[in-house]
Amino acid sequence: MRRQRPHRSEIIAQVAHSARAFGVILAATSTLAACSPDRAEPVPTFREDIAPLFAAKCTKCHDGATAAAGYRTTSYLSVVGCVAGVAATAESGPLLRALAGTHAGYVTADERSLIERWVGGGAPASRGGVHPVGFVDPRSPDSHATFLRSKRWTPMLDGKDSEACGRCHDGAPNRAAFTTDLPAEKRVTSAAPNATACTTCHTEPEGPLACGTCHGNGPRAAPPRDACFFPRPTSDAHRAHVEPSNAKKSGLACNTCHPVPSKVGDFSATHGDGAVQVQFNGLGGPGSKFDTSSKQCSVRCHKGQGGSRPSPAWTETEKMTCQSCHSSPPPAHYKSACTNCHTEPDGTGAALAKTDLHLNGTVDVGNGNPGCGACHGKGDDPFPTTGPHPAHAAPKSSKPVECTTCHVVPTSRVGHPSGKAAATVTFAGLATWRGLSPTYDATTKTCSNVYCHAGAGGALTAPTWVAGTVVCGSCHSIPPPPSHTTSTGCGVGFCHNGAISGGVITTKGAAHHVDGQIDLNIP
Repeated sequence: MRRQRPHRSEIIAQVAHSARAFGVILAATSTLAACSPDRAEPVPTFREDIAPLFAAKCTKCHDGATAAAGYRTTSYLSVVGCVAGVAATAESGPLLRALAGTHAGYVTADERSLIERWVGGGAPASRGGVHPVGFVDPRSPDSHATFLRSKRWTPMLDGKDSEACGRCHDGAPNRAAFTTDLPAEKRVTSAAPNATACTTCHTEPEGPLACGTCHGNGPRAAPPRDACFFPRPTSDAHRAHVEPSNAKKSGLACNTCHPVPSKVGDFSATHGDGAVQVQFNGLGGPGSKFDTSSKQCSVRCHKGQGGSRPSPAWTETEKMTCQSCHSSPPPAHYKSACTNCHTEPDGTGAALAKTDLHLNGTVDVGNGNPGCGACHGKGDDPFPTTGPHPAHAAPKSSKPVECTTCHVVPTSRVGHPSGKAAATVTFAGLATWRGLSPTYDATTKTCSNVYCHAGAGGALTAPTWVAGTVVCGSCHSIPPPPSHTTSTGCGVGFCHNGAISGGVITTKGAAHHVDGQIDLNIP
């Protein structure tokens, strides 16, 4: 019986096997395949046919950072990334549309036909029989990414696998296995002829193991993918988290919502199993959860007080605002402008001017400083810089006024501040000296019967909080009414010597002025 002729695919497989074992040039496969009498005209390839044509006709304008229309013709990926179709017609994508329209005169009819046949044939990268035509094209169902995913990336990671990438390709993570575990006569120390290095396309420092290879774009580890290769519409929620316009300046770390491998290339446990694991870290807050059916998050980041969207779905496209997570101000919150207590909101309270403290897991007041100065002062100084506060904090003619003179100073931030749009004034200490009962009218902002100002015969004994500068004579007349002497020589003789000089209170005098005592001569 005459032996049946082996199928063409068997011949190609045998030649490919020999090429891997002995380094035979794989181009022989195309020669053998061409012997078949029913072989159709071969599909053009980028390496052999299109790249030389583009180099001669297109690269002058379409190259580098200033490439016309941002389209580069110098590499396979830059060309196929925007070939938005596979049918060999002028309407199949931007490239063929340009050749039929604005660029019609740049190539000959034969050259245009060559490009159309290349696109219509699946836009193969090169001619060979080892891999399918679309193996290099990320958009193709035959792409190497789809193949590796179906194998759980074993050919890329395990050098002992029969289909290990490192047997033929430079830049494969498992190449080292062939130089250490195998006998010397079987070690692979160089790439197969014409085999593309992995790092030709995977240019990140980690090569094909870079996070952006599978779920990002270049140096960015998080989605979305490159729209040229992955045009399927997806939610832009990832970008909103890692490149936010209204959250932390550096964005949120990946481990905020997902477990992150401990090292590059670690595909153990659930990494790379085809499912998306959502596992919130401490930033999400107690009880954080993700509903896989509704795609809704219930986390501290969004579940503020009074927000309109406390449990947003991952698939939502509406942009988040301040009001989405918490009302401004939140319920039962101090009724005041955001900027009175927080340094990060802008003047309108509807956006952030700074984002260093936003979404860091704590409720920060002021600049994050734990002291009182974070909200109403500066640094460790609790005195506000508004109104007459500076005049009380550092008066020129008396001792500084203690905060407790006009306000109850809290021992902790719990329950503080309280009130509605204005600080609560509660007089104590020096303000009540000599048995006085001072009052404050919140409507007129007027202090009355306060020891510090209510001297005898003063011109301004009930000052308002917005009053101008207080001078000698404002709190008590000079001299005070009888029974005080009518002499105006305050600093002479035995009266206030050392406290006043030339009608001006001295530094020594200021240390005793408004201290609750009537001081005579000061040593």
